[in-house]
Amino acid sequence: MSEIITLAHGGGGKLQNDLIRNEIAKRFANDILAGLPDGAATPEGLVISSDSFVVTPRFFPGGNIGKLAVAGTVNDILMAGGIPKYLTCSLIIEEGLAIGELRQILDSMQQEAAGAGVMIVTGDTKVVPQGSGDGIYINTAGVGFKRSGMMLDRNRFTPGDKIIVSGNIGEHGLCIMANRYNLDCGKLESDCKVLTPAVEAVFNAAGEELKFMRDATRGGVLGIVDEIFESTPCGAVIQEDALPVSKEVNAIAKLLGIEPGFAACEGCFVAVAGSGAADACVKALQNIPGCGNAAVIGTVSASGAVVLQNQWGAARKLTVPAGDQLPRIC
Repeated sequence: MSEIITLAHGGGGKLQNDLIRNEIAKRFANDILAGLPDGAATPEGLVISSDSFVVTPRFFPGGNIGKLAVAGTVNDILMAGGIPKYLTCSLIIEEGLAIGELRQILDSMQQEAAGAGVMIVTGDTKVVPQGSGDGIYINTAGVGFKRSGMMLDRNRFTPGDKIIVSGNIGEHGLCIMANRYNLDCGKLESDCKVLTPAVEAVFNAAGEELKFMRDATRGGVLGIVDEIFESTPCGAVIQEDALPVSKEVNAIAKLLGIEPGFAACEGCFVAVAGSGAADACVKALQNIPGCGNAAVIGTVSASGAVVLQNQWGAARKLTVPAGDQLPRIC
C-alpha cells in the first residue's frame, strides 16, 4: 500500500477498503466492528452511525450538502436495521462562506430531518482560515433503535437468495460529476433522499426473509455487492442487463468513461432476500416514489466469487476499481 494518502484512498475502491481494513479497523478491533458496517447495532439495542460530507459542488440538482448529510446518516441507520431517532450536526466552516449559503444548507438539514422524523439534538461548530477548507464540511452521527423482527446477517445467505436493487443506479455520482464539469445532463438529478418508505416496503413484504441491506453510496451498486460477499463463503451472479440505468446516467457515464454500476447512489440500496420473497419485495418497492425501476439483479451462489453475466450468458469476475473514479461525491 502507498505510504501517503491520496484522493483514491477515499473513493470507495480497493485502496479505500485496504486502508480501512489494514490501518483503521484492525486498531479498534471488536465484534461489532468486524463486519465494517456503516451503521452498528449494539447489544443494548442501539443502532449508531457516523458520517462526514465533503461534496463539491455543495449545491446540485436534487439537493445540497445539508440534505445529503441528513439523508446519508439516516439511511445508514436504516440499513443496519434501525429506526432513526436522533442526529448530531458538526460544522467545519471556511472563513469567507456566505451566511446566506449557510442558511440554505441548515434549512435543508432541518427540512430533511423533520421529514425523516428525527431530531438534531447536539453538535459543534468550528471555523477555519480561508484556504484551509472548501466552504463547509459537515459531520453527522445518528442514533436509533433496533427494529423488532428484522434479522440482517450475511451469515444467513444461502444459494438461491435474490439480490435486489431499489431503483435506478448511479444517479447521484453522475449528477455530481456532470455539474462539476458543466455538462448538460438533461433532467438528471441526484437521487439523494431518506429511504424509510422503501425499507419499510421491503421489510413488510419479506419479513424475516429480508437478510441484508446496504445503501449503494461509495463504490456504487457493484462495489457494494463485491463488499457484501467479500467476507462470506457465498458468491453472487449479477445480471448486467438487469441493472436499471436511466438514459441520462448512461449518456454521462459514456462521456466520462465511467461504469454506472460503480457510480454512487444516495437514494438506492442493495438488499438480499430469500428467493420466495424477492418478487413481493420488488413489487412493493415499485409502489414507492423513486423506486419504480426496482429489480432483481442477481442470485446468491455457492461459488464464493462475484461474477457479472451479460445478456448472452458470458460471465466474468467482478473487478472493483483500485482508485478513485468519483472524488468528493458525498
